[in-house]
Amino acid sequence: MTRNFKILIALIALVGSLLVRNAAIARAADQPGAASATAPSCCKAHPATETQAATKLRRTLDPMQFTGPVREAYKVAEENPELLAQLHCYCGCDRANGHRNLLDCYRDHHGASCSICTGEALEAKKLFDQGASIEMIREALRARFAGQVN
Repeated sequence: MTRNFKILIALIALVGSLLVRNAAIARAADQPGAASATAPSCCKAHPATETQAATKLRRTLDPMQFTGPVREAYKVAEENPELLAQLHCYCGCDRANGHRNLLDCYRDHHGASCSICTGEALEAKKLFDQGASIEMIREALRARFAGQVN
């Protein structure tokens, strides 16, 4: 055989093996919950870790240990953690307690003793249920609660 013919055969074999490999990867990727066969272990899906992160976001105190509007506010936090996590609390707990967002107020007993936190959570839920965007909710809470003293 000539040298060019041997190179051509080698190239055809290489292309064929790449096609078979790519088809196997595509089939694996089409499987539900499957990570890419070529992804490094650090980049593959970790369902247990993702579930733990979602659970951590939702951890608030049990609303049933409170009464009245405070219970309702803790229910809002328990049922809508993604909403409250996007909102600033205007009572000053960010400076005094290290809270990063309104949801943090309901991870401890702070929300139970703060009328600003309670008012913000209930107002945010009402506006959310009316279809307000997160930006509109933020502006409404800022206008109503910023500068208030608890």
